[in-house]
Parts: sequence; C-alpha cells; structure tokens
Amino acid sequence: MDQITSSLALYHAWVSSASRRVRFVLEEKELSYQGILVNLLEFEQHSPAYLALNPNGFVPTLVHDGHAIIESSVICEYLDEVFPSRPLRPTDPRDRARMRVWAKWTDEVVIRAFQVANWNRMMAPTARKWSDEEVERRLKAVPVPDRRGETEIAHAVANIRRTLERVETDLSREPWLAGKTFSLADIHLSPYIVRIGEHVERGIRLADYPRCADWWQRLTARPAFARARIEVVAFKE
Repeated sequence: MDQITSSLALYHAWVSSASRRVRFVLEEKELSYQGILVNLLEFEQHSPAYLALNPNGFVPTLVHDGHAIIESSVICEYLDEVFPSRPLRPTDPRDRARMRVWAKWTDEVVIRAFQVANWNRMMAPTARKWSDEEVERRLKAVPVPDRRGETEIAHAVANIRRTLERVETDLSREPWLAGKTFSLADIHLSPYIVRIGEHVERGIRLADYPRCADWWQRLTARPAFARARIEVVAFKE
C-alpha cells in the first residue's frame, strides 16, 4: 500500500461497496483526496500496517489530517460535517432521521444480504486454490468474525426484495429516499442497487419496481456517480 501524501486519504477497494459509498460522497463534494488501494484478495486489510489504522480489518478507512475515521456510514457523515459545502444531509430533522434509518438498514440488513448471497461468486475462485492449512490461517487472521453464511442465502435474497419494496414505498411520497433532496440515504444504497443484476436468476429485477428504476436512472445520471466508479462487478468463474 502507498504512503499517505495528502491531508485527505482514502484506503479503499474499487469493488468494495462500502468504499463506493465514500467515494460517491467525496465526488459529490468535489473534494481532492488521495486514493490508496487495498488488495482484498491478498488480505492486505488484515496486515499489521492496515490494522493499525482500522482494527476491524475492513475497507474503507479515511485518514484526515493524520486521524483515521472508520465505518463507511460514519465516514460519510463525517465528511458532510467537516466539509459542509454541497450538503448531503437534509435540513429538516424528520428527513434527516429518515436518512439515518436508511443508513442503519443498509448497514445492518443490505450489506449482509449481499455478502451472503454473493460470497460464492466473489471468493470461491480464490478460496478453491487454498489448502486446508491456508483456509485455517486466513480465518484466524480476520479480526472480526466472518459475516457470511451460505445456509442463509434464502433469507438474504428475501431481504434484497424487502429493500426494493421499501425503496418503492418511500419514493411514492418523495423523489428521493429521505425527502425532496438527494442525500446520503441515496448514496448509501447505490452500491447495492448497481448489483441487482446479479440476482436476475433469482427473479429479482429492477424493472419490476418502477419508482425504484426511475430513481436509479436519476441517480446514475449524476456526474459524481461516474467519477466514483460504482460499476457492475464482473465475477471470475
């Protein structure tokens, strides 16, 4: 990993959904930052150097003026507080509460649903190359217990559907998830909606949720979305 040379640096991975949320915020605010890539398949996130910054061993980590900030939803709010230009939190307290409910739902339900549903696609090509000893060594290096569970796939897929249904309901009232303005609520969910196509064979289609599809079209048209590189993930077989 590179050394920090900027007052604002982001340790991230291009395909990490949590990293994408933070990149989206940085790009919406047009903030200049140093991006430092962490190779997840080489487990650089579990190296002593990285764990000194982020003891959870996850990406992303934001370093601002030498201070490390962890957890993507926390980082997003931190950036909006410290750099208030181009605000991404609603001014109305009720809408701000709705934004935080979406952040909580994303953190506690959506992230796990995609991790469980997609673990085989993401890690199996690499894990198949490991010996039993290597598997044991890798698992012991993880500082936070593993969050996947193949037996929970059906429940995970159901939660993906529930998320789309919730989006559809909220958008029946307002044009954005937390009210009349684009906010962190929309950013938090975006790295997961881009992956809905991974579940077509399970009968999940964005076109079946018309308000969600319209919202997605408006969101992806934002210039910051392209700059943040929130792209479809191509899994290797």
